[in-house]
Amino acid sequence: MTSANLELFDIFSYSCMNCLRSLNHIKKLDKKYKKYGLKTIIVHVPEWDFEKKKYNISMAIKKHCINFNNIIDKDKKLIKKLKINFWPAQVLVKNNKMLYKRIGEGNYKALENEIRNALKAKTDALFNNEPEYTKFPTIYAGKRKRGIILELKNKLKFGVIYKKGLWKQNNESLVGKGSLTIRTKGKIISMAASSINKKAISPKIIINKKNINKNIGNLKINTPRLYKIIELKNNKPKILSVETKSKIQVYSFAFQ
Repeated sequence: MTSANLELFDIFSYSCMNCLRSLNHIKKLDKKYKKYGLKTIIVHVPEWDFEKKKYNISMAIKKHCINFNNIIDKDKKLIKKLKINFWPAQVLVKNNKMLYKRIGEGNYKALENEIRNALKAKTDALFNNEPEYTKFPTIYAGKRKRGIILELKNKLKFGVIYKKGLWKQNNESLVGKGSLTIRTKGKIISMAASSINKKAISPKIIINKKNINKNIGNLKINTPRLYKIIELKNNKPKILSVETKSKIQVYSFAFQ
């Protein structure tokens, strides 16, 4: 950490919906205050094994148009020093002194105030009001994140993945083919997933027992990342099924 500029470290992983949502606000802060001396640095911390690969990170940086410096914290040494074990998170540092630390989404207005004060920037504030965001929990598929996997049945609970077909639960994910069914929350439903052997897979997406593939375009799952499955008109709970005849690897479902 240098002393030349005010440094904003954004702790981030590219398949985390919360991190991607937070990144939009960090980009705005960087654009507004870099001319005053703010230096923004992405600290990429892998949530999954596939996020440790430099190629995957490089492709994600291009995809999400991240133009500021980045650090790959593969072994989590930096975040351990900062006493951070959850992300997204932001740390503001000047002259090797920590001015601000936030773990989790939100508090962007307070972060901007710290930046403005540290830089003595006399300009209108970017965030006059705190940006709103949803707080729906992620549903995980692997053993490490304590994913609950049950055989498909009539009554479904939120937080459980119901399977039908040939699926195996690994440490990080579910691998197999058939169908995975969940109760949803929010308007936007995403899935962290990948195909097997980099072969593009087009799963069938079913909402409340209705095939909606014609309405959502050509969804193709190949490289491991977060895929937006569908954006709904309202946030009423629904039943979502992902069906595939080819093997895929599913890490989580996320909502906003």
